[in-house]
Amino acid sequence: MKRILSLILLVLAVFSLQAQEMKTLTWGGQERQYVQYLPATAAEEAPVLFMLHGMGDQALNFFHVSGIQSVAEQKGWIVIAPQALDFTFEIPGVVSQDFGTCWAAGVTIHVTINVYGFPFNYDITVNENVDDVGFLFAALDAVGEEHGVCADSLFFAGFSLGGFMSHRMAIEHGDKINGIASASGLVGNDMESFSPVANVNVLELYGTNDEMISYDSAMISYQSFGEFRLGLPAEETVGYWVRANQCNEEAVLEQYPDTQNDGLTFEMYSYLNGDNDSRVGFLKANNGLHRWYANGFDINYCEEIVRFFTNSLDVTDLPEQTEENLTFYPNPATDFIQVESEEEVDIYDLTGQMVLKGKGKIDVSSLACGLYFVKTGYVCKKLVINR
Repeated sequence: MKRILSLILLVLAVFSLQAQEMKTLTWGGQERQYVQYLPATAAEEAPVLFMLHGMGDQALNFFHVSGIQSVAEQKGWIVIAPQALDFTFEIPGVVSQDFGTCWAAGVTIHVTINVYGFPFNYDITVNENVDDVGFLFAALDAVGEEHGVCADSLFFAGFSLGGFMSHRMAIEHGDKINGIASASGLVGNDMESFSPVANVNVLELYGTNDEMISYDSAMISYQSFGEFRLGLPAEETVGYWVRANQCNEEAVLEQYPDTQNDGLTFEMYSYLNGDNDSRVGFLKANNGLHRWYANGFDINYCEEIVRFFTNSLDVTDLPEQTEENLTFYPNPATDFIQVESEEEVDIYDLTGQMVLKGKGKIDVSSLACGLYFVKTGYVCKKLVINR
């Protein structure tokens, strides 16, 4: 039995290595790298999720520690985890500071440096001469040439500076992007004056006790450079997108079950009914730090991000809402459902796409077997098609 189990684990490990590759392309006169992950469940044209690491991190490390691999296999999504370039701020003969890997995320650091006893003000734009936007789209094109991708299902998620970069992508290229998620990352100070080019679904995830980038002020303290502001604070970042998408100003609040003894609680604020069906989510980690929360906590960031992207509607895995004004039968269904409601209902698949709508007796014979969601207003119930 142990030999069989070991063999299974070996096969899974080999398959994982085959599905995951480090790729190289030339962009902007430099060799750029990215991790490409093609799950066994990927369709001929699959959704694509970019995973952007934080400052000083590496693409391969973030790919593994984020836990995205299992979610990608479950959903059949292609994952691209690109590598940022190093950034060094240098004033010859005065200061040379290596910040490690950094995205050109629309962040300028305004600092005062003492030179021979005299204060000088400097504006340090992080990797301002690096075309990271072009590189990310070039990586997407390269993956598309090797394996068909769904051009209508493109998502970005990032941690810390990778979150800042995700916001920049949404602001500048939201006409090509379905949604972004930013964990411990904000709208950068170079981006906050710009209006997004299109409506984008945005999920902000932030800890109220973030020890690196302040929740309330977006201030950071870095070595001898002192304290400086990086962008819009967490709640202001959420407000930026609520206004841009013209969502409801009042959020729908859902509390996550407090299942772990971790000193944390999580809650989701959903701002709905934006222009072009856009929405904004704010996953607030009460007492949370500058961290990507995964195994061992009340929630898993990767799972919640993908649920938000796919508009699964049961985003917090709380018990279904069972108000009597949304009742239908049979469930499981084969060819039709009878909805006992005067309101029209929408039926969504697991990718968040609305596949049917109607009221009364609804013909569902065209739907493939599987799990769907029936929704009216803020009420949602699961529907199983089984033949």
